[in-house]
Amino acid sequence: MQHIDAETAGALLSRMELAVHEVCMNVVEHAQLPPGSTIELSLVLSSDGLTVWVRDPGEEFDLAAVPSPPERVLQERGYGIKIARALVSELTYRRTGSGNELALRIDLGNDHGGA
Repeated sequence: MQHIDAETAGALLSRMELAVHEVCMNVVEHAQLPPGSTIELSLVLSSDGLTVWVRDPGEEFDLAAVPSPPERVLQERGYGIKIARALVSELTYRRTGSGNELALRIDLGNDHGGA
């Protein structure tokens, strides 16, 4: 079993918290959720990584087609997925029978993933 110190664990959790926040804000703003919908979060911490799944009943979307905001142009919106991708080791999407599922993973390797 791999052990990490408290400072590293805190930084890891802070990165994941921000990445999950950005993904959830995108869901709220863009998924066209039915009234009364919920966003479901699941978390698994294993010996090799931390994974959070974000599930929602919203409209299907193409993660690969999400544009990055233009460089050198200051704007307040459009950075959510880019920020999440930079913070985690892996960000994946799949459509399920009940909606969308995004998986965010930070590997517990030597570099501790993303940023």
